[in-house]
Amino acid sequence: MAKIEVIGQGECEFDDQFSMLEALDENGFDMPYSCRGGNCGACAVRLISGEVEEIQTPIYEPGEGEILTCSVIPLTDVVIEVI
Repeated sequence: MAKIEVIGQGECEFDDQFSMLEALDENGFDMPYSCRGGNCGACAVRLISGEVEEIQTPIYEPGEGEILTCSVIPLTDVVIEVI
């Protein structure tokens, strides 16, 4: 089970939820999002460390070093930062 750490907010376990965003939302994190489908980019965060796998191809293209929490799952422990 991978651990997700959000800088300044804490950490939680990823326990086979659909996406990283779903895991964070279920654990009470205050994460930005809107569409949950990779269309808007509202859930973009900076990936500080760790590896993720894309589970859906987003329409929105995140910036360098950024990921969309609605479109990925963690493969290893990850550290992210809300931008």
